[in-house]
Amino acid sequence: MHVALVGTGQMGSAVEQVALDRGHEIGARYHSERPFAAAGPAALEDIDVAVDFSLPALALDHIQRYCEWGLPAVIGTTGWYDELERVERLVDDHGASLLYAPNFSVGIAVVRRALEGVLPLLDQLGDYDPFVREMHHTNKVDSPSGTAQMLGGLLVEGLERKDHVETETQHQRIDSSAVHVTSTRAGTIYGEHTVGFDGPYDQITVGHRAKTRRGFAAGAVRAAEWLDGRQGLFRLDDMLADWRAG
Repeated sequence: MHVALVGTGQMGSAVEQVALDRGHEIGARYHSERPFAAAGPAALEDIDVAVDFSLPALALDHIQRYCEWGLPAVIGTTGWYDELERVERLVDDHGASLLYAPNFSVGIAVVRRALEGVLPLLDQLGDYDPFVREMHHTNKVDSPSGTAQMLGGLLVEGLERKDHVETETQHQRIDSSAVHVTSTRAGTIYGEHTVGFDGPYDQITVGHRAKTRRGFAAGAVRAAEWLDGRQGLFRLDDMLADWRAG
């Protein structure tokens, strides 16, 4: 495949190396000095797929261009999910091909599947109070991470006693119906996520710690390969379900 990298920071660089290792070619690179917003469809005629790890403020504009230009795209940029309905309409209107995920780590996907499996039981165990804790490097632009928000949302969906995610510092007693999601930014931490259930006698935790960015990059490149020939709006879970069915 000929891949366009939209965002060539740390994640973009990792995607480039994995893509080259898997026999693909980098046909275009877009970054702050060469913004994707200044590109035209003619510049992308030979591109098979875009992999976007840019900035939240740019995501919707980029997505609109991918849809209008018929360019399949893998979106690793987060911070735009409150506009998901708008994106769904864009994909439908243009017959576009888009796959997005807050985290392209296959390990995180396994954590999600594990939680979906145990939440029905924990829903019956009201003494266990859930929480999400995440840590990332100091250059990360969003807080909490998209992955932490996804995990918090999963807890809200699976537990009747919880009805919203709370991401802010609590200066009073927290609402008992809230799932508290906390963030730490320090050093060069690639990404750590812990989902916990604190009970009166013990604590249950499910966690994931990334050791290198290549894990996220590998997931994004494999998603780009899987997207080839498909039409619609997909999540990483769709790819994993297809693998499992196969």
